[in-house]
Amino acid sequence: MKATVWIDTFQVLIMFAGLIAVAIKGTLDIPGGFTELIRRADRSGRIEFFDFNPNPFVRHTFWTLFFGGFLTNLTVYGSNQGTIQRYLTVKNWQNASKALMINLIGGVFLLTLTCFCGLVAYAKYYECDILGSGIIKRGEQLLPYLVMDILGKLHGLPGLFVATIYSAALSTISGGMNSLAAVCITDFVKPIYLITKGHALNEKKAAYITKGLALLFGLGAIGLAYLCQFFGNTVLQLALSIFGLLGGPLLGVITLGMFFKKANWVGALTGLIVSTIANIWLGIEGVLYSKPTGLKPVSTAGCNFTAFPVTQPPLTTVPAMEEDLGPVFYRMSYLYYSLFACLITYFLGVVVSFIVEKKKLVEIKPTSPEYLVNWKIWTNNRIVQTQINDEDLELEVKKINL
Repeated sequence: MKATVWIDTFQVLIMFAGLIAVAIKGTLDIPGGFTELIRRADRSGRIEFFDFNPNPFVRHTFWTLFFGGFLTNLTVYGSNQGTIQRYLTVKNWQNASKALMINLIGGVFLLTLTCFCGLVAYAKYYECDILGSGIIKRGEQLLPYLVMDILGKLHGLPGLFVATIYSAALSTISGGMNSLAAVCITDFVKPIYLITKGHALNEKKAAYITKGLALLFGLGAIGLAYLCQFFGNTVLQLALSIFGLLGGPLLGVITLGMFFKKANWVGALTGLIVSTIANIWLGIEGVLYSKPTGLKPVSTAGCNFTAFPVTQPPLTTVPAMEEDLGPVFYRMSYLYYSLFACLITYFLGVVVSFIVEKKKLVEIKPTSPEYLVNWKIWTNNRIVQTQINDEDLELEVKKINL
């Protein structure tokens, strides 16, 4: 895991270098520079900071980004196994919190930089929308086309951008594959091996199995990447949707145990299963009914159609599309998927836990106080991390068999 973290650090530096190069060179190539860039973006309504529409079915508003974005990111930083595994690589939780603060600064800078690159692309092709004119086929091709357009004559910079893309992908995949393999070997392979063989799995065999699992998950990720081309959403929206769809139920279970003392494992498991099924159903239907809505106007009046093979005649303006989008519930903003899952988990977790306790259907052990939320954690520097080794696991399995 330590090697993965250092590789991720190097890849992040490359990613920042590529985006900064695109932002600076793209701004300089626009007649009028930064001032004209902002004027064009503002004139087309692409700079919106204060859209306070409370409608949860609007894709992006102030409230959607504030609450929905907060919960979606909380699934990444609060319940994602890959992130938690990184927390455990540091000496104590105080260092982990410092790393989170550094990540917050870097994340804000990265998000600002990517949004600015989008504004650069729009201002660059202000009078000739390359997607609407057919020069490119998908929105994901916009930034690579921009790079080749503005950096193609500068030797080495297009390669830097390619390295940026691969760095962003590899930094995510390497950590994810490592985390998935670690989860499977710890939660499934080792306990099953211990029960069937009667002794713990040795480290050499565990290392080989972990590498095989990482390879298997890597091949699965490549297959899923190939399937992304058949979805109408952008890759970023798909990624954030998956975080909300699958991470939301897990976040709900974790926070249920933190904030509800009466919650038990039966209620938590019920909420987890039902919220996961409901979220997957919502996500599938959302993809099926996904259509571009609320698109800002673009122009193709300035395109030189003799220079590019196009698939449609020139347009002066591409207005927002009005289509039959199916049931309104399926149009819920993808940033609210995690909130939807948490609400289901809380409701079923509390109700089922209450019924199980009253009816005494199963034996429930009281929740240990150290697992509940403790606001004094910020001032208590004596809190330490605990570890469970193979000997402890073997002892627990023997107790169960007895």
